[in-house]
Amino acid sequence: MTAEEILEQLKRQFGDALADTEVKGAEVRLTTTPDHGREVCRRLRELGFEYFNCLSGADWTTHLEVVYDLSSLRHPNKAHVRVKVDRGNPLVPTVSDLWPAANWHERECYDLFGIRFDGHPDHRRILLPEDWVGYPLRKDYADERLVPYTDYGMEERVARTEAAKGAPKETKAPAAAPPKPPSPAR
Repeated sequence: MTAEEILEQLKRQFGDALADTEVKGAEVRLTTTPDHGREVCRRLRELGFEYFNCLSGADWTTHLEVVYDLSSLRHPNKAHVRVKVDRGNPLVPTVSDLWPAANWHERECYDLFGIRFDGHPDHRRILLPEDWVGYPLRKDYADERLVPYTDYGMEERVARTEAAKGAPKETKAPAAAPPKPPSPAR
């Protein structure tokens, strides 16, 4: 079965629930809603996508996404499924019963993005302590212990803030001049 045939079957079954559909090489790419995400994944499983490559989270500021990457071992096709999730209620059904490998991927996505997977058999944090507050990979995550690595010039601002508080300024001794090389012999 070709990627185009797979996409046509999905379009016939799910119609308007699919968006941004395309075939790129041997890969079927599509976007769907949380209401249809599990059923689209279930249908892909039935169509031979028995290998679960990865589940990732993404924060687009306006919404969150769960991204499923699937492969078939019987035919040379892949599937890339994006499920748009509401930031206010980030909930999607689990696919861990379709692909057991999704179990830890879903836990990691919950841990770092706060996306909950309804029906997951062990829905708890996997990387961070249970009492951790917030979800570190969300773009709105703030933790005063972290220094933004993308904010160039942060070092100067921290130094100015410390100086304004009356903290002693750190001074560095001037570096010693390097020794002069010996002059060439004539």
